[in-house]
Amino acid sequence: MKLRPTDLAAALLRPAQQSSEFPLDLERIYGRRAPLAIEIGFGGGEALAWWATQRPEWNFLAFELPPECMARAARAVVEAGCSERVRLVRGDARYLLREIVPPGAAHRVLMQFPMPWPKRSHAKHRLTDEEFRNGLASALAPGGRFELVTDQESFAREMAESFAADSAFAAEQPAADPPRAFRTRYERRWLAEGRTIWRYRAELRSARPHLPLSQSAAMQTFFLSAVPARDRLYELRGRRHMNPEPHQVCEFKDAYASEDGWLIEMLAADGGFSQLFLARIRARATGGAILRVDECARPYPTPAVLEALRWLSRELA
Repeated sequence: MKLRPTDLAAALLRPAQQSSEFPLDLERIYGRRAPLAIEIGFGGGEALAWWATQRPEWNFLAFELPPECMARAARAVVEAGCSERVRLVRGDARYLLREIVPPGAAHRVLMQFPMPWPKRSHAKHRLTDEEFRNGLASALAPGGRFELVTDQESFAREMAESFAADSAFAAEQPAADPPRAFRTRYERRWLAEGRTIWRYRAELRSARPHLPLSQSAAMQTFFLSAVPARDRLYELRGRRHMNPEPHQVCEFKDAYASEDGWLIEMLAADGGFSQLFLARIRARATGGAILRVDECARPYPTPAVLEALRWLSRELA
């Protein structure tokens, strides 16, 4: 498949770059007010495109991580003629449900065939934890429904146990091989091989909104007395700063020389929500230098990102 940049331009949403307000103003993004449906892990986008054509009165927001999936799904929704109602976001839905979806905005959330992460050492990656339920409980409207489809019975039952312990949700038991209006090509292949497909549903009983970590105010600018020397910056590579309460981690990854200063690769983590971003140190015409987030790839403006800039400015003072 050839990448078509016009497809990405039509469907891709970059919240941290395209908005200064969190959660997002969905009416401004879609140009209309409509029920919102969310798909988590849309793969090549075939199911997403089909769903959007079946519900022209809904808006769709979809999360995925691999870049190649963004390209395939963008093409799928453009060719289906529904790109004006579908927005694709690259990122971890566990955190972005809270960061960018207004509380109570979603009527449906669908997740099909996620990676089950079966090993014990992979447990932190599974979408069966409290962080994920909190994101759903914030994004869904009361009466809104979450649906999981998987070929892994153990994962469906682990998800059911997770939701059964949360009083905000009314949950069903996992159902084996339920009738479904649309099946992906992988699902059809697995059924032909004799595998069982499991569906699990949970409905939100009571609203549980969570405020986003992202702060709508613009990122601060820090002033330095001079552009730092190469040796000083290289000394900081791999250095970490931790703020125990709230749990924040900042790390200086690397430094790259630019025409007027430096680009600094940083990591900032608010609990499990980790972001890699670039900070720019630029010489001022009047003397000294400024430190701020580089605009070409802005992170979500969370407290850990701001703490990373504060820490770096102290180290370089």
